[in-house]
Amino acid sequence: MIQSPVQIKQPTLKLGATGDSVRKLQKFLIERVPDVQNLVVDGVFSAITLLAVEVFQYRTFLKQDGIVGVVTWEALYIGQRPDLPLLRYGSYCDDVAKVQNVLQFSPLIRETLGFDGYYFGKIDGVFGYQTQLAVKSFQNDKQLIVDGVIGSQTWDCLMELTTLISHLDL
Repeated sequence: MIQSPVQIKQPTLKLGATGDSVRKLQKFLIERVPDVQNLVVDGVFSAITLLAVEVFQYRTFLKQDGIVGVVTWEALYIGQRPDLPLLRYGSYCDDVAKVQNVLQFSPLIRETLGFDGYYFGKIDGVFGYQTQLAVKSFQNDKQLIVDGVIGSQTWDCLMELTTLISHLDL
């Protein structure tokens, strides 16, 4: 059963916070982001906890601010962002920019994977023709329905990709 933010009732946490809620956060992070080294359950929101939060937020297409508020808590509980939108040609939002960023590989990722990526345009948050082509190419590689629309299956594969590419940068 997916819990709602009302049921979760955890405080907003950020760098410098301490206590039982931070311990709970660290337990979730160790489970959800096991590749972040040196993260321990000590109840102190330190730089390593901040890094793990930011990696988790990146991997789940959340705002990467290092602050654990209602939406990040909910994503930690259910294992993914709870409000992923349906994106298609003509969409314009921060989520489109995040997808463009993920599909446009960094030099390190290109070198490591031996693949140039999917998106080669400007990261502008506009789901235009180049973004649609990149999404279709990605869907084809992942053996999904190639429709250029980012729905739940494409989001799942994009989150797998973010896990892979963020792991390479750790």
